[in-house]
Amino acid sequence: MNKQSLMPRVAVVLATLGVVAAGSGFSAHAATPQAPTALAATAESQGELFPELNGLRIKAAGSDDIYLILDGQRHLIPSSVTYNALFRSTDGVRLVLTTANIADGGSLTAYAYLARSTDDTTVYLVSNGYKREITPAALDEFGFNTTAVRTAYPSVLAALPTAAPLT
Repeated sequence: MNKQSLMPRVAVVLATLGVVAAGSGFSAHAATPQAPTALAATAESQGELFPELNGLRIKAAGSDDIYLILDGQRHLIPSSVTYNALFRSTDGVRLVLTTANIADGGSLTAYAYLARSTDDTTVYLVSNGYKREITPAALDEFGFNTTAVRTAYPSVLAALPTAAPLT
């Protein structure tokens, strides 16, 4: 994809992200475990990848579903319990016209959480059987709730496969 064809696509998405949503409702969805990164060929059949939107939380107009953009894909946050375990508030949720044009990366695990080990200050997002390191800058930029970070034994986190870090 060349730069000229990318610019209108990005402009439309960014234009729709200009409105901040105030609602905090959620729809109940079953969490389907998925690897934190999907093959681009699979994702493109369901929408496009938008890595420039990583870290945003979005909600389509007329829907209670809130998504987190990771790896350029939208990931459903399955419940308010999961949302509150991960994020400080709903202040950063952006209202968009549609989420259908963004590749579907599957749902975060119900009860996904933030964790660090007893012997290290590195914080991880634990979801779908993986741990993803969250850089200090991403903790703030993504709006993660640092007061909700769980402390785990090092062996527990070491047993989880590692996915790409959130930067």
